[in-house]
Amino acid sequence: MATPANPSFDALVSTTIKNYRPKLIENLMSHEAFFWLLKSKGMVVEEDGSRGIVQPLLYGENDTVKSYSGWDLLDITPQEGISASEYDWKFLATSITINGEEEFRNSGSKTRVIELLKTKIRQAELSLQLTLNAMLFGDGTGNGGKDIMGLAGAVENGASWGTYGGISRDTHTFWRNQWIDFDASYTTFSTAHGSSIDGLAAMRTMFNNVSIGKVTPSIIITNQTLVENYEEYVEGDKYRTTQNALGDVGFRNVEFKGVPMVYDNDCPANTMFFLNADFMKFVVGKGRNFKSTEFMRPQNQDAKSSLILLAAQLVSLKSDVQGVIDDFVYAT
Repeated sequence: MATPANPSFDALVSTTIKNYRPKLIENLMSHEAFFWLLKSKGMVVEEDGSRGIVQPLLYGENDTVKSYSGWDLLDITPQEGISASEYDWKFLATSITINGEEEFRNSGSKTRVIELLKTKIRQAELSLQLTLNAMLFGDGTGNGGKDIMGLAGAVENGASWGTYGGISRDTHTFWRNQWIDFDASYTTFSTAHGSSIDGLAAMRTMFNNVSIGKVTPSIIITNQTLVENYEEYVEGDKYRTTQNALGDVGFRNVEFKGVPMVYDNDCPANTMFFLNADFMKFVVGKGRNFKSTEFMRPQNQDAKSSLILLAAQLVSLKSDVQGVIDDFVYAT
């Protein structure tokens, strides 16, 4: 059984970690452009612990809608349509560990303790950033299905529609995201397509597919090669870096139809996501929102560890305003 560590040393260490928590959360939510957008729109939210995350759908199947006149009978047939999607919580943890030698060498100075902790926390923070960012672009199947659901599952390749939020997209077409298989309909990014090129034609079609009235994408995320392909073939007034909110906080981007486009090294190859941050949430569990535990020491080791814990999931509110183009063939 683990036993509590030295309380005099641990009090300062634990306080330092807890005081750093707001900055840790801010840094993690500002590391990736899409996370930052979700946070800026109030779509990073805390919810109480529960068996699952239930999200009422913003789209429903109802076949009672019809025109009428005078004394026509109206259809009041009860609807059996799906009213909510449900997502499993996923759990993430990292540890901050101090061995007895480190404790001894630094215990005589509050300044040295704090500097030691800053180094340990920064190491944990960078590891969390890398892990969360990789999961953001995954499909949730990593580590035996324990990973947080990412964009590859929420905005999926429609070659074989899966189940998302407990709803089969193969059966319920309203729950599908927009999808273009570039290789099936186009040649290469740079191939002539009327007065345009294949790459821009596919991007234009996807932009229109995910747009409904004033609802348009918040961001386009792809990889470095596709951004460079876009930059190569679009010039003048159609191509410019922008003074938008993302640019103001340090995310370098270019525009397509007024929407910022960024690249991320974790984005799957040959892929371009068109995302609307108003219709996705990153839900975190109360009490597991990067909360740190007290330091504990195992009986058989001269060391102590504190865990930083997260319960979270990426949740969609409306799938048809999210889109992906995959199997992009680059310019040759």
